Amino acid sequence: MDSEGLGALDADSNHDNKIFSLALLIASCFIYNSTGAIDENSIENLNLILNLTKHIQLKNNDEAFDEEFVSKNFPTFYWVLRDFSLKLENVSGQPITAQEYLELALQDADG
Repeated sequence: MDSEGLGALDADSNHDNKIFSLALLIASCFIYNSTGAIDENSIENLNLILNLTKHIQLKNNDEAFDEEFVSKNFPTFYWVLRDFSLKLENVSGQPITAQEYLELALQDADG
């Protein structure tokens, strides 16, 4: 299912909340599209979406919610970056493969 994006000029925020909440409740996966590299603006937009989930309440008659219960009731989240390219280079500027880049990115950072 595809729903309209958030922040349309011809709709108010209440309309966006209703569309998003309904889509989230009936979807099997949730795809967040963003353009370009992940930056502060894209993190803020994602935070806005996460805050919209506060409009959804899940009721469990048993004790506290566990991860398995929640994962059965909410869609899988995917973040898709569009119009984004990355130079595959090591710190010395030498070309590397995508696998080498991923391994470097996943290394522990100092501090």
